[in-house]
Amino acid sequence: MTEKLFFILFIICGFVAKAQIPKQDVSVDITVFPKEKVTLSINSNVLLAGELLQYKAFNLDAANKASKLSKVLYVSLRNENDSVVFSHKLKVENGTANGDFFIPSTLKTGIYKLIGYTNFSRNNAQDAYFQKNIYIINTFIKPNGVKKTVDTIKVKFASKSTSEFSNGKSNVETIKITSDKQSYGFREKVTLNIENRFANIGGNYAVSIRKISPIEISDNAPTKPKDVPSEVFYIPEIRGELISGIVISRTDSRPVANKEVSLTIPGKDFIFKIAKTDANGRFFFSVAEGYDAEKSIVQLNDSEQNTANYTLVMDKKDFELGGTHAKLLKLDPNLKDWLEERSVQVQVENAYFEIKKDSILGNKINPAFYDNLGNVFLLDDYTRFTTVRETFIEVVTLAAIRGSGADAHFVVNNAYDPNGIAKFNDIPPLVLMDGMQIQNNEDLINYNAREIKSIRVITQPYRYGPKIFSGIIAAETKKGNFVPSHSKDYFEELNLPPAVKKKKQYKADYNDKSAFSRIPDYRVQLLWQPNVVLDEKDYVTSFYTSDVLGVFEITLEGYTDEGTFIFAKNYFKVTGN
Repeated sequence: MTEKLFFILFIICGFVAKAQIPKQDVSVDITVFPKEKVTLSINSNVLLAGELLQYKAFNLDAANKASKLSKVLYVSLRNENDSVVFSHKLKVENGTANGDFFIPSTLKTGIYKLIGYTNFSRNNAQDAYFQKNIYIINTFIKPNGVKKTVDTIKVKFASKSTSEFSNGKSNVETIKITSDKQSYGFREKVTLNIENRFANIGGNYAVSIRKISPIEISDNAPTKPKDVPSEVFYIPEIRGELISGIVISRTDSRPVANKEVSLTIPGKDFIFKIAKTDANGRFFFSVAEGYDAEKSIVQLNDSEQNTANYTLVMDKKDFELGGTHAKLLKLDPNLKDWLEERSVQVQVENAYFEIKKDSILGNKINPAFYDNLGNVFLLDDYTRFTTVRETFIEVVTLAAIRGSGADAHFVVNNAYDPNGIAKFNDIPPLVLMDGMQIQNNEDLINYNAREIKSIRVITQPYRYGPKIFSGIIAAETKKGNFVPSHSKDYFEELNLPPAVKKKKQYKADYNDKSAFSRIPDYRVQLLWQPNVVLDEKDYVTSFYTSDVLGVFEITLEGYTDEGTFIFAKNYFKVTGN
């Protein structure tokens, strides 16, 4: 099995120069590729505006085991017209990823679809994506009247006896959830034990503890996603996010081979990559690094005269499902009191957001591809000159500017080759400004020298991607916001939202009861742990109740190492002090 997977990965790596390609261009039987699918676990399918939708995504193979292929997963929320409310890009670790979304007060009451997929899962004729219905109620916006011709989903008030929630349930005998008590007071510590009767089942799970809502929804419509046939073969993002496109000739509209294209994702720790188009004019960049920038720059590397003959066309990653038959939520008038109470509680909780917010974990810092090579000239340490040309003459002595006007170009002074006879000395250096490749040298030469923070010079030949340079000249501006002045035909600015960052979830701690005695606590979501690993016999965690009375449900959902789906639940009550 391992050899088969290695062979399949070898084939995939041969195609990885294309994030998506026509199926007729695939030279092997695509049925040999393993299947991949996504499932989602959520904290609740009924949410009010102002609440948090929390989700965990599982990336699975055909046996429901953690997939070893895609390292990027996508989750989005859409309305009945397939308009995207949010679209999240997530990094997959050990087959899982998780995120959340704050339901804004601008979102109308209605039925939304939460979908999850990978680039590779889109090849599936069935299960190309996973779908869950999310019912959102906005108490801040008065809903429009419901027309008779529109199907409605009724949201009813459902008063249930607490005896219905006295016993825990599980779809397997190996997992049992218990709490140290059945009834708790306000702000009391709860110790939760997940008993793994066979410690070798392993797996990864999401644990949610939330108050049961008095709501019953009369939606019997299946949530199975519709089939999405495609004439395109989608490549798994096995190393990181794939950014791809094609270079087209403007004279005959044909793809052009052997053209260099560069990508820059700006920032203090910018990402810079170079690729070359294949025989079909296609290029790709695989981005495994984390980044914060919202936009990126892709440019065709050639003289302005030559690039005027070509056009960059980027591949789109939009996943359009098409509109569905519209249905509206019709709220039971008996829900009025409960909705008013919850709306007030939500607003109070959000008023204390700064005290109770999650901690966002930053990306790992990406060192520049050239690391610490060369010499750095911090220009504030020297006498400042008004022009970049003077700065290179007086300060940056390891490099120089030759020629003027359109013929101006940069050279590096290799101390080991003072006569300039060594190999590669006759080729130009790579010139960067805030990570952007400079092709029109006047962009840097005519830049305000006082706004440049530093200039790094590497005087040795350097190979990066498909090209060799005589060295590197990397300038950094004070604001870090340089954009080259290129023609839009070979300069493409992409909206490239970063991946969702990891969070350390907020957990109330009332060990010192006086510390937060004046801070109200109306949490109905007492705990959300999206990465619970059952590698031992027992998993123990703790949390505190809030100032909210009622029955709370503990749910555990996930997959064992062998692909068995596990679902378990139990209940406890908060009865007050």
